[in-house]
Amino acid sequence: MNKRTLLSLLLTAALLLTACGGQKPEATTPIPETTVPAVTTESPAVPGTTAAPETTGVPGTTAAPETTAAPETTAAPETTAVPETTTAPETAPPPETTSFPVITRWTRDNYPRVDGATAMYPMSLEIAKALLGLNDEEAEAFIVHHTTANAYYNLIDRTVDIIFVSEPSNDILRRAENAGVTFEMAGIGRDGFVFVINQENPVDSLTIEEIQNIYTGEITNWSEVGGENIPILAYQREPNSGSQNLMEKMVMKDLQMAEAPEDLILDTMSGLIDQVASYENSRSALGYSIYLYAKDQYVKDSIKFLSINGVYPTDESIANGSYPLSKIVYAVFREDEPEGSPVRQLVEWLRTEEGQKAVEAGGYVGYQE
Repeated sequence: MNKRTLLSLLLTAALLLTACGGQKPEATTPIPETTVPAVTTESPAVPGTTAAPETTGVPGTTAAPETTAAPETTAAPETTAVPETTTAPETAPPPETTSFPVITRWTRDNYPRVDGATAMYPMSLEIAKALLGLNDEEAEAFIVHHTTANAYYNLIDRTVDIIFVSEPSNDILRRAENAGVTFEMAGIGRDGFVFVINQENPVDSLTIEEIQNIYTGEITNWSEVGGENIPILAYQREPNSGSQNLMEKMVMKDLQMAEAPEDLILDTMSGLIDQVASYENSRSALGYSIYLYAKDQYVKDSIKFLSINGVYPTDESIANGSYPLSKIVYAVFREDEPEGSPVRQLVEWLRTEEGQKAVEAGGYVGYQE
């Protein structure tokens, strides 16, 4: 090798060393190739390539709402049909399963608590005598009636179980409604509503229209209905009494009765009959009562019944309905009385032939629907 060639090689080597910072070319060249590119490509890749949003596809692809279908697939409200399947109140009602034994022997312990109208007291006695085997004295000590209105009040208050009465007044119906009580009424006999005058009065018959005009105050003198020229003393009963209710519903209907002086309003049926029967009122008095009561229970020879619309009240005319003021006698009890209870068994018995005999023994006409 000549000097020129050697010098050229040395110069080239020196230039290479200067360019590489004095390091060997073999050791420094891999560094920029392996470390620098690797750091710049791997570390920025997380924010730069946004790999997390792509790989975590839950928010990006909205897979969570689709796959987490808890509200849709967890059909708890649909499958947990507890209210629908737990039908205990419907399938196992105690009132329906509780049954009452058929009463083959009535005693004072299983006999319902009874009340009723004054006029129906004899019938109530006959019923108790027939079922319990009581004599007259025992029956009278056992059975108590407190008049129609009070009997209804006691039934509403649940101090008695069944009452023997005529139909209730509107005031009593409102009182029952306010107490949450509904009545069930079973016809067991028939009676009549009658008008009574003194035997000294020559009048024998009145029409319903004439009676209405008397009690509204349009007719005030007996001469206007075929009698003498004397004023009419038209007696009434106290409000809510059985006979007053019948007067308002059967006779007056929608007409308003004239306001009567206090001395013409009587609080008992016997008191009214006494006034009509008295000598002082012999030709002036007019009143009303229950057929059975005036015929059999509180008899006064000085009074007489009036024919109404030409029909006289008798057992036959009341039974066949030809007497225009015939009425039904009811056994009334609360509608919520359980099936098969002693009350309902008593009512069923009253509809039998034996029961009807007891009703008739009490003075009433047998019941026919």
